[in-house]
Amino acid sequence: MRASSLILLSSLLALALTFRAFPGKAGDTVGLVPTDEHHIAEINSDQLYVAGYHVNTPDLSTLESPNATAITVSFPSTEPSHFPPDSWLGAGMFVQAQDYKLYNVDYAFYTMLVVDDSGDLFLDYGMHQTRESTSPLQWPTADLLYAYAWQLQGIDLSTPVTLAAAWDQDGFVYYSILTTEINVTFPPVNVADLPGCESIIRRFFAGTYNAGLAFPFGHYVHYFQFGIISPQLIPDSHWAARLKEPRVLRRSGWQLVDTAWSTQGDISYIDYDWKWGGEPHHGVSAQYYLNQLENPYELFFFYNGQTLPRGTVLWQNASTASKRAVNVPSALSGRPSGLEFVLTLIAEIAVLIGTATLTLKLRKPSISQTCSVSSFSHLTNA
Repeated sequence: MRASSLILLSSLLALALTFRAFPGKAGDTVGLVPTDEHHIAEINSDQLYVAGYHVNTPDLSTLESPNATAITVSFPSTEPSHFPPDSWLGAGMFVQAQDYKLYNVDYAFYTMLVVDDSGDLFLDYGMHQTRESTSPLQWPTADLLYAYAWQLQGIDLSTPVTLAAAWDQDGFVYYSILTTEINVTFPPVNVADLPGCESIIRRFFAGTYNAGLAFPFGHYVHYFQFGIISPQLIPDSHWAARLKEPRVLRRSGWQLVDTAWSTQGDISYIDYDWKWGGEPHHGVSAQYYLNQLENPYELFFFYNGQTLPRGTVLWQNASTASKRAVNVPSALSGRPSGLEFVLTLIAEIAVLIGTATLTLKLRKPSISQTCSVSSFSHLTNA
């Protein structure tokens, strides 16, 4: 990790925000206080992870590059007193960005609503810079470049909270939250000015892409994922996480994710080598469209001892349906197993030896759609 760019909490300590709740009683307040109680969504770790992911086409070969992503999250019927000690549960969105100059470098952004075992509610967001393995003997490495955490006071766990993250043309990423009571955009992060990030593509990526070699070494990359992550299993029926209406900002405005399938931590790839979490969330099931839920853009995770199968079709809707208006903040107007890695490395070395002129490097896939934002006034509801 780079100490010079990790967790710049001191710059935020002076910005403790308190807002009067509206609507509500006259004395109600909602507080947002910066904290050093970080809940980091680790990559290639033993954290438990299960999610849906954005699918552009059924062949899993089409991606796009929106300027922003958003999702609405809540924890209905959750009693944190039943959590194991020192545990927490995060629910939110996990999205990738790339680099136009460094072809083996990618960026992993997370934005989560988090509840811990004491019942406190937090907003956590951050970014990892990853470097993929390259032939013949370069191992994959990663750095956490920044991580911020805010405690949300006065918000009930069952309250829907919309999380949003957006790029501007100057290389800043803006994080925002929206509830019926507050609409807040936090101090932006100057991502493009971080060490080693000068050539980052100033957009997120969504959709899917087939990465790696042919079977049995190949896998699919899921650029925009939305799900839950935890450092340990919470084997209890006294919690639930609801994720609703994941969306991307396209040229025409905010649009809902039309098609979503499921993934687990051991295959939740964000690039050639890296995964969110890294371990499956065994025992956690889900309700989704046509499986007890009527909202065609909603996921409801809970523990019942049954595991959501990988590749489950969570919803698949007509593209026109995603153009309906959605609420967004107006201010925005698996680590590969040892055997898998060794086999992949052997295959790469064999090809390198057999064809001296061939260098096995993962090339960036072509972008099927781009969009630009000249000011935040353009990031309005569809």
